Amino acid sequence: MPTLVYWLDPDLLAIVTDGENSAKVLASSMALIGLFVFIFSRFFREITARIGLPLVIGDLIAGLVIGVSGLHILVPEGAQINPFLVNLIELVAPTTPEEIQAVFDGPVHLIVEQYAEFGAGLVLLSIGLESNLKQLLKVGWQSATVAVVGLTLPLVFGFLGLIYLFHLPTITALFAGGALTATGLGISAKVMQELEILKSTEGQIILGAAILDNILGLVILAILISIVETGSIDVGNVAKLILTAAIFILTAVMMNLFFGPWFITQLEKLKAPASIGMGSFILFILWSFVAGIIGLESILGAFAAGLILGGTKAREELIKSVSVLSIIFETVFLVSIGAKTDLNLVNPTVASNREGITVALFLITVAITSKIIAGFFAFSSEKINRLGIGTGMVPRGEVVLLFAGLGATTGILPPAINVAIVLMVIATTFLSPPLLRIIFTRDSQLTQP
Repeated sequence: MPTLVYWLDPDLLAIVTDGENSAKVLASSMALIGLFVFIFSRFFREITARIGLPLVIGDLIAGLVIGVSGLHILVPEGAQINPFLVNLIELVAPTTPEEIQAVFDGPVHLIVEQYAEFGAGLVLLSIGLESNLKQLLKVGWQSATVAVVGLTLPLVFGFLGLIYLFHLPTITALFAGGALTATGLGISAKVMQELEILKSTEGQIILGAAILDNILGLVILAILISIVETGSIDVGNVAKLILTAAIFILTAVMMNLFFGPWFITQLEKLKAPASIGMGSFILFILWSFVAGIIGLESILGAFAAGLILGGTKAREELIKSVSVLSIIFETVFLVSIGAKTDLNLVNPTVASNREGITVALFLITVAITSKIIAGFFAFSSEKINRLGIGTGMVPRGEVVLLFAGLGATTGILPPAINVAIVLMVIATTFLSPPLLRIIFTRDSQLTQP
């Protein structure tokens, strides 16, 4: 019957044939992009693992190599794709280079962005699961003062510097200043674990402060995204968002104590396999949806879901379950950020790029000095290594990359500023591990809690 219809109606035949061919082009494009993303990610992750650097650096470098700064395989909308990739796609789905470019600018771009956004949610779910609230309470006030100072200084100095030195628009300066706030919790924890200082007072203060300023950083991000979407800075609206975000996070903290353990116990009673993982995944989707309904960014809901389940007996199992999904989607998220980063914008031989380079150096300086200063606000009657605490807060990680990714997606961050933020993340992540090793190896007398 379909053949007869096509024969009777040549126009319908052309439409269906064109649709089938476009589907082949899309499927082939996504398959090849996935192949390049994961091969290059694995390659550079292996290199960074061998030389003792965080794996996030490997994904960012992989993105730089295959993205708009390198091979032009994974590129932003409108950027020209690699002719070699075009030839590979044509082998599978005979078409024209123009159609392939159109597919990349349309559905390929959309699908990659959606995968990356889901990966960002998984990053925040993981951070929530790994955030130990009881740990935060052990050194509560010391961690709180370090976190608040370590969040306020880079936000204020970054914002004022970008306004008065570089004359950026207010909302852009706020967004870039906000990107300086959150500490790379996983990076600091990994290095401290290797140095066997994680259980020291200094290690506990760093962890507690990092957890808190990641939470506050996410609240700032949610507020800034809402401001961008409304197109204006309304004091009443901002106050409402802050209150909403605070209630939302506090609700998650309370649910961590009561609802989380009960929820896991109920899931354990189910006979179907993988009930705990699937039930937790449903909670992750639900809370992301709830965050969106009340005017917050959905990633804050993903983080809240992690907080709710982080203190339960299924925590380790859930972390392993999330890591399986993260292998795919978190990799896409991180690699796509590197892929959008155009290093040509910081080429010093081009006169128009020099301001972007200066901005990058400014952000790196503020990012490092502000966190080191914050370490000296760890007030204690005991002798503690405050320089080590501040240095442990220096690296920036996934939360800051969320600022860069969402800033680029919404268009609030110009390409040069987005590049400067990514370079700041790379610089602080590279510098922090050796500095921590030097400082804590020199000061072997650590205080035990």
